[in-house]
Amino acid sequence: MCATYARSRKGKELEKEYVALSKEIKKSVKRDHRAYVDRIAIEAQLATNQGNIKGMFNAMRWLTNNVRPTVVLIRDKEGKSITSIEGQIHRWKEYLEEILNTSTSSMEREEPASIPIELPVSVRPPSKREIVNAIKAMNGKAAGADNIPAEVLKADPYIYRQIFCSHYFKIFGRERSSLRNGKKES
Repeated sequence: MCATYARSRKGKELEKEYVALSKEIKKSVKRDHRAYVDRIAIEAQLATNQGNIKGMFNAMRWLTNNVRPTVVLIRDKEGKSITSIEGQIHRWKEYLEEILNTSTSSMEREEPASIPIELPVSVRPPSKREIVNAIKAMNGKAAGADNIPAEVLKADPYIYRQIFCSHYFKIFGRERSSLRNGKKES
């Protein structure tokens, strides 16, 4: 009986020691990880201060665990890989010149006088059905300037239809009367 008690007591002591060592190891891992992250953040800050955008973004990728080495093969016009930096820069220069150097003489330019000053725009207020359809079509839209999320409007579009109709009637009614008089109100 005494031997089993001694073993269980020794087992409990070992378990306590294990728990204490486990906590110490976890603290050490956290401390080391924090030091590592701080070192990478300092490298990112230094790269930013030096104007090294590539170094800054690489450090940010390491910090976000989004580490993927980027290997971009640049090919010449025949499809062969270019390995030298100077060759790659020269190829980028050729490519951009091909894209950006377009002849302006070949493009037909329209004179500013021939562009109509006023475009025909419908000033009729939207129908109730159009308002309801617009509210229902708001999928995953962020809140606008009024800070009303789309989910609130979609909860009961028929109530908001009445609110919007009254506002639109005021806006479009005022515009409609001013257009009849030949003046446009601002």
